[in-house]
Amino acid sequence: MPVRGLPYDDVVDELRAAELAWLGEGVPWFDAHTHIGHHDPDGFEADPEELIAALAAAGQQRALVFAMQEPDGYRGPNDWVLRSAADSGGRLVPLARIDPKAPDAMEEAHRCLEGGARGFKLHPRSDGFVLPHPVVDELVALAGERRLPVLFHAGRGIPDLGESIVQLAREHPGARLILAHAGISDLGLLAPHVGALPNILFDTSWWHISDMLTLFATVPPGQILYASDMPYGGPRYPSFLMLRCARAVGLAPEQAAAIAGGQLERVLSGEELADLGPAPGTGRLGVRVLSFERVISYLAAAVQMTFRQGDATEALALARLACQAPEGAQHREALTEADRLIALAQQRLAEGVDPIGCVYPAMLAMVLVGTAEALSPA
Repeated sequence: MPVRGLPYDDVVDELRAAELAWLGEGVPWFDAHTHIGHHDPDGFEADPEELIAALAAAGQQRALVFAMQEPDGYRGPNDWVLRSAADSGGRLVPLARIDPKAPDAMEEAHRCLEGGARGFKLHPRSDGFVLPHPVVDELVALAGERRLPVLFHAGRGIPDLGESIVQLAREHPGARLILAHAGISDLGLLAPHVGALPNILFDTSWWHISDMLTLFATVPPGQILYASDMPYGGPRYPSFLMLRCARAVGLAPEQAAAIAGGQLERVLSGEELADLGPAPGTGRLGVRVLSFERVISYLAAAVQMTFRQGDATEALALARLACQAPEGAQHREALTEADRLIALAQQRLAEGVDPIGCVYPAMLAMVLVGTAEALSPA
């Protein structure tokens, strides 16, 4: 079956085309975060061919790939990742997923590197470990010796991740430590420090506009990498979101192109990373617009409820009510467009389609109101 969301993420096509035109032609896309597997307890699964088909649908070229959670261990799944990458004609680039609690963790890390892995993926939450951890220290030291990336899950519920990442980055400057999901678990803590630690990077595999604008405003652009999180969603929405946020904070197309893929190429080749300038700050984002904030808050609740298999009906209704504005109101146009998209989310919810079909128009409405002030013609 196709990557989840592909039948529905075409809602972003028109706006994404405008962002791609701003970016310019010939930019190679390299996704920093995709998975394959069939045994993850969350019920999601994917084959390599499905990832490649999704890349093609989005006009993208390459992706890092690693195993989903595997309750029975990672040796066999890592072998599948390595074979899949070798058979992909260069479309997929493998990372080895390592569970630091496994007695053979370091042996597996060395074995996978000899088999073609280009770095490691660590997932503290699903594999049940906390930081600091002595085997993680060994893995990062190995990555530092070989100038390889280590991709950490950095979503919710990871104690001490931020402090540990700073310490690891200082001790192993050759390792490139990539925090997945915009580093939301510790973004507020880390952002003031990462300018002095260029080997800490963040991937953009996240959906909330406020988190993403915080990432793009407070982290130097050379430390941000485009990512989709396939198969948890298709690549069209996250690539649109990345470009929209880059433009909203005032980045140039050349900087966005490096985020789209050029910087990840340098990470994997062991080259010095491109210096793309300092974090741009929040100056371009404009004043607070309370009607926009209300829409975002209700839509965030709706999306989160949907992801947790809850009922988003009331949250979507409140989001539409927050879009109401009198004739001639300053932000009426953006609110009207958001209302149209939320109505589409409601329609899909009523029709009983895959819940991801409701999420895409809701998330797109969040992005429109979240960036409207920064990108308005005035």
